Amino acid sequence: MTEPFDRELSVVIPTLNRAKQLGRCLDALKRQTLAPDRFEAVIVDNGSDAATLDAVRRAAGETTFRTSVLVEPRRGPAAARNRGIEASRGQRILFLGDDILASPALLAEHLAAAAGAPDCAVLGFTDWATHLRLTPFMRYLAPERGPQFRYATIADPRNCGYQFFYTSNISLPRKWFDLERFDERFAYAVLEDADLGYRLQKRGLRIVFHRAALAWHDHAIRFRDFVRRMDQLGESMVLLYHKCPELAADPNIIPSEGHRPLLTRAREVRMAIVASLIAAADSLGFPLPERLYQRVLEYHFVRSFLATLDREQQAG
Repeated sequence: MTEPFDRELSVVIPTLNRAKQLGRCLDALKRQTLAPDRFEAVIVDNGSDAATLDAVRRAAGETTFRTSVLVEPRRGPAAARNRGIEASRGQRILFLGDDILASPALLAEHLAAAAGAPDCAVLGFTDWATHLRLTPFMRYLAPERGPQFRYATIADPRNCGYQFFYTSNISLPRKWFDLERFDERFAYAVLEDADLGYRLQKRGLRIVFHRAALAWHDHAIRFRDFVRRMDQLGESMVLLYHKCPELAADPNIIPSEGHRPLLTRAREVRMAIVASLIAAADSLGFPLPERLYQRVLEYHFVRSFLATLDREQQAG
């Protein structure tokens, strides 16, 4: 009879209509120094079209380690990861994105770090994939101090804090999921991980940063794409605000009502002009002052947060 948890590590990977990226992700897992019988991959398709799902299944069938493909119709990475957790058979669960390329020692490094901190989460380091042409905005965005990854701001590598619960490259013992799971009300791939990290931190989870657990982000990001992400961040932050009202005391997390007078029509026009300027300059490889990136992104985040609050009040 097969033991219920017969692998040291389960790699849970949500995916949606990105068969090529997922194929490269699985290829990188084939090159691991960790023996194939010590880990598995659990791929959770989150609503891909039929052709993409077929391609995902073909790629999964070509791996050298146990790989399962699940279909989760409830949209959002939170639901997909929860399904992956339920189906996994590893003693420890590692979350990767479908656009994440594991370095050859990634899985072994996660287990090595976990041996010294067995009850902790292990946060790996995610850098840009070396084959990407990095734009000035991408260099600002990550990995050291930007709004996507900001590893250089970790004050204590032995206790990073919930803000660094990055599901692009983090592992933790499965016992923590007996206490908390991802909140499936988060519709986007934004804040659903920080929310879980916050709840687990309150339960006693500590996140340890292990830079040698290296992966690469195989995803070129345009400025306009990240502006839309900030709109999603504003919507998601309202849910976090309702769940954790104590966070409202930190203006770096929850926008205050004092921002409302700044949301004028004139400022909206200025921000649209600056956003167009940034997008054009970035496509040509011309860097602009970081404060311009920050102003536009913060504007979209705050505007989306307050607009979502208003819609809720009107509806309720």
